[in-house]
Amino acid sequence: MDGWIKLHRKIIESAIWDKPPLYLKVWMFLLVSAQHSPYKGLLRGQMSLSIPDIIEGCKWRVGARTERPTKDQVYQIIDWLRKPNEGGHEGNAKATMITTTKATHGMLIEVVNYAVYQDSEEDESNDESNGETDTKPTRKQRQPNNINKNVKNEKNEQELIDSKASSRQNAKRVYTEADRVYKLAKRFHELAYENAVEIGTSHLIKEPDFQKWSDTFRLILERDKIPEVELGEVIKYALQENFYRTIIFSPKNLREHYPRILTQMRSQLRKPRFNAAGGKAQIEIVQDTGEPGATPEEMEKYLQKARDIKAQKEREREGGIRR
Repeated sequence: MDGWIKLHRKIIESAIWDKPPLYLKVWMFLLVSAQHSPYKGLLRGQMSLSIPDIIEGCKWRVGARTERPTKDQVYQIIDWLRKPNEGGHEGNAKATMITTTKATHGMLIEVVNYAVYQDSEEDESNDESNGETDTKPTRKQRQPNNINKNVKNEKNEQELIDSKASSRQNAKRVYTEADRVYKLAKRFHELAYENAVEIGTSHLIKEPDFQKWSDTFRLILERDKIPEVELGEVIKYALQENFYRTIIFSPKNLREHYPRILTQMRSQLRKPRFNAAGGKAQIEIVQDTGEPGATPEEMEKYLQKARDIKAQKEREREGGIRR
């Protein structure tokens, strides 16, 4: 946390110096947490804190263990600081040190005579030497967890601004006919229309919103990480397959059913088939060559020929051994 507060040497003559150390720690925490200038409804010297905020801000370490003051301790200290003619501070030993007002979350605390601890014109100069030479680098001041939520609020506001800006940018995104996703959207529409003509439902096809369709294809490629070649194969398959051709009308429902369509398409590339002679299941690798494949009868002939060739080679090898 940037900035500074003044600490008078005569604090050792004030009433708080005679109190347990936790009193002074809470008082210092309140001084560094107060606003040095008006901010979001808080005046100079004010802060919005809850008892848990103060407890967390005044914790300390004992070895590896973290100790925290209790609620009763904090209440007792706050009550002492706001009592007149008892607490006292460096500027006036008879003055009230703080005032408190209940708020929606916690309480509104104001440091009385905040200028005594902030303005350099008050009393002795803040830059006056105390007779000691500072040979060590300045220790970075630990920032209280609260800091009136200024830094956190500013960060959240900036994130909100960035989020809105990003949303506006995405909302204005326009695809042109040169974009690959726009071309995919156009091709999908052509195939879907051809499919509808074939089954007699072309009158149900309406002119699509190619911007939305293009954005859906962008999500499929970029967010779902689908290869473009695979996507083209799935589109072609879905619009030809007997079931999916009746339910796939847009990139949106294509994306919804994509895992099922791809699984079914891939499973049909490996079809189990039974050998008529031995009844043993075989796996046929079906390739889309554009030409009709061999019939079961023709495949059996090929297999029988292979068995005959193998048997002939075994007979020749046995004959050579006998000679």
